[in-house]
Amino acid sequence: MLIDSGSNSNIIDDRTWAQMKQSKVKVSNQQRCSDKTFLANGAKEPLKVLGSFDALIKRGSMPLPVSVAMSSTLIANELLAFIQHAIDTMDEVSILQICKTNFKEEEISSGKRLLYMSLDKLDQMPSRRRDGTEKSVQDIITLLKVTDPDDVPTFVAKDLHKLPPVTFDHVDVTRLLKDIIFLKTSLSEVQSKLEVSEKTIQELRAEVVLLRNTMSVSRSPDEASKVNTRRGAQNLSVCSFASADFDASAVIGECNAPIAKEVSASTPRRVYADAAAPNPSCVTLPRAPAPAPARVPCPAPLPAAPSVLLPRRDEDGFELVQRKKRRPKPTKNRCGKAPTKPKQLVRAAQPNTPVYISRLHYSVKRESIVQYVRQKLKYTLRVQELESNRNVNFKAFVVRVPNCFLHLVLNEDFWPQNVVFRRFRGQVPPERTKT
Repeated sequence: MLIDSGSNSNIIDDRTWAQMKQSKVKVSNQQRCSDKTFLANGAKEPLKVLGSFDALIKRGSMPLPVSVAMSSTLIANELLAFIQHAIDTMDEVSILQICKTNFKEEEISSGKRLLYMSLDKLDQMPSRRRDGTEKSVQDIITLLKVTDPDDVPTFVAKDLHKLPPVTFDHVDVTRLLKDIIFLKTSLSEVQSKLEVSEKTIQELRAEVVLLRNTMSVSRSPDEASKVNTRRGAQNLSVCSFASADFDASAVIGECNAPIAKEVSASTPRRVYADAAAPNPSCVTLPRAPAPAPARVPCPAPLPAAPSVLLPRRDEDGFELVQRKKRRPKPTKNRCGKAPTKPKQLVRAAQPNTPVYISRLHYSVKRESIVQYVRQKLKYTLRVQELESNRNVNFKAFVVRVPNCFLHLVLNEDFWPQNVVFRRFRGQVPPERTKT
């Protein structure tokens, strides 16, 4: 027996509809789908409506028309309704803790058996003998996750007071913090992608402006001649229409010569007074036709400037960029090539390298170094004595050696034993004149 609920639409499950068809109940206005939405108590998603129909029910001897909607299977079980609703929003640990503290072991075992029976998997149900409350809830969660949601019936709550409340005591705060951090990182990635997309849009806009300017440069002369320059239309483009490729022919055209009007030497006020003064002797005559404008030759148009050469691009849209050639500097140093003689008045100075010589006896003088090098190289060098800031028992000198003799001077066989030598580092101090 079905009882009218008093609402606009009644709802039955598919099993009841099968029983009604077997009983050959008369219905009308059958529809496969319906635009009505039904939400079960405690459910997150609306019910899947399979169809709707109209029927007549009798209240005593008075028939009443009712509208009935068919949905998927509805099963009343508070435990399964809570788990089916919370499985998408809560973690398994929280669901296990809530179900273990709010439902009895008999309710959990009966709900587990009901779920396996509704899915025709009763032979696959594992048996839990000793304290199987937590493991049974885990089996329910696992089965709901591995089963297609379309194959799972909709579980509803009949006794609402049995639905457990969800408080902060049942929520894993650590997981919430992890989710918040993940959301922050995802938001930062979205912002970075948005900035990149904005830059890409700006580049595309710049390319569109460049293409527009290119089209304005490559316009034909006929299109450029139709532009009204009196109203400032020539300023719409960055480039002038004069850069278009006009035909530079020597044909002379004809144009209308402007008619010059005679201007009186008197002041403007007197001219206006003479024109506005009434003259009774004047007679109104019909206006004479204006004389035809004279034809004067116009100068030939100037040759057009060459059009702007646009960079060529390959098939992928890349431009070949070449480095500009540097202009020769007018003040660049140059080197002479004229041959020189040994005793020529004007000759180039030989480049030299300072060489540091140290650990020489305190009795050695600068003239001794000059004489020693002259005997070795047959060349007189410039020698400078270095003064130390502290008291030492040896002397040091700087010898300016031409580069042609540098390999001989820096040889170990050139200097006496225990004499230290190397290239001088730093700046050579200026020579001091003793008085």
